[in-house]
Amino acid sequence: MKKMKKLLLILSLIAPLTLMAEDRANREWRSHEIRVGYGDPLYETMVWHDSPTYFTLEQTFDYHYTGHIFAEYHYRQNDWFSYGGMIDYQQVWWMHEMPGDNEPIFSTRYFFDISLMPTIRFTFFWHEWVNLYCGLGAGMLINSGSETDYRGRTTAVAPVLNLSLLGLSIGRDMFFGTFELGGMFSLTNGKEIYMVGSRLFSVSIGVRL
Repeated sequence: MKKMKKLLLILSLIAPLTLMAEDRANREWRSHEIRVGYGDPLYETMVWHDSPTYFTLEQTFDYHYTGHIFAEYHYRQNDWFSYGGMIDYQQVWWMHEMPGDNEPIFSTRYFFDISLMPTIRFTFFWHEWVNLYCGLGAGMLINSGSETDYRGRTTAVAPVLNLSLLGLSIGRDMFFGTFELGGMFSLTNGKEIYMVGSRLFSVSIGVRL
């Protein structure tokens, strides 16, 4: 009975590997991958939002968020490793009110972030229709807009890190879709924090060529 249990355990471990090997042999290989996607602005909504102001006559309200709009290209070196680059854009804008001589003065304020980075991806489960992967990207963030930081700058550059903790890709051949859990981080010191866990969830559609 014990030998039978051991045999079943070994077979249960070997079966997924056998399926993955068979899929690699049968699937047409496509090296180039292009995708576009959208990530949530959860971090931005927590930091930038309507809030009462008690110690100043100026008010900010009516916040809007684009979320993260991104595009990525990857070259598949083999069935478990690929590399490429990504560009990510997001913007937040709101209304600003300050007292005037006779009536309040309203204006639109905003900022945007552009992130550019090389990326790598590791696929740890490979099947005909489903891939599971994780990835990493590191590069440069450009922050600009109507606001100034504590140094008086309207445009600043900072390092940015993108973590893809778990990614799910669904698609058999040329077209596919993805869902990712991860986050983007960008900060230089305690006074210059641009993202901490932004783009926690993201989805994309893509094509393999």
